[in-house]
Amino acid sequence: MKGLIGTKIGMTTVFGADGTAQPVTVVEITPNLVFGHRTKERDGYMALQLASGELTAKGEKRANKPKLGEYKKRGQKAHKVVKEFRVDAKGLGEHAVGSAITVAMFTKGEPIDVTATSRGFGFQGVMKRHHMKGAARDSSTAHELHRHPGAIGQRKTPGRVFRNKRLPGHMGTETVTIQNLKVVDVILESHILLVSGSVPGHDKCQVIVRPAVKDHKQ
Repeated sequence: MKGLIGTKIGMTTVFGADGTAQPVTVVEITPNLVFGHRTKERDGYMALQLASGELTAKGEKRANKPKLGEYKKRGQKAHKVVKEFRVDAKGLGEHAVGSAITVAMFTKGEPIDVTATSRGFGFQGVMKRHHMKGAARDSSTAHELHRHPGAIGQRKTPGRVFRNKRLPGHMGTETVTIQNLKVVDVILESHILLVSGSVPGHDKCQVIVRPAVKDHKQ
């Protein structure tokens, strides 16, 4: 399954031929460098290694030195991030090492899946994190404990709290995939993808865009 690495820019509005306004998310996908191949014989699976975000001279000074050596050995410019995308033998043969894959691989109206790291909300209680109801405001027994999780004791047996119990804790900052979003438009000269639907993550975060796995009719 091929895909591309991009950056979430923000949101804007596009207007249809009939004048209707549609909110869209702007995703910038600069040409992804084909950094390398994973082959069945050498690695046990087949995949394309794509690199995105060409580093400046200042960025190269701060980059990982062994990684810079790999780029230098292959005669390529250093990039910020490298991701792998599983492909078949045909997909591997279509893209030579050192070539580039652009946003042109997507078409207007195509369903896509977008993966990114969700926004972080820090430490949150059970009402916000797990949508618990909380104690009634007029309860005579919940003294200043209206937003607390309540008792979690297990008595003598088993005498402990089970794993994955819904409790307060860190919320967000998780890898999230939203499926079957729609490509509203592809702007080739600006390397821009306009997407209709909820794209996870904050502005300027890294996103991975793939053709939809389920490909439901929208």
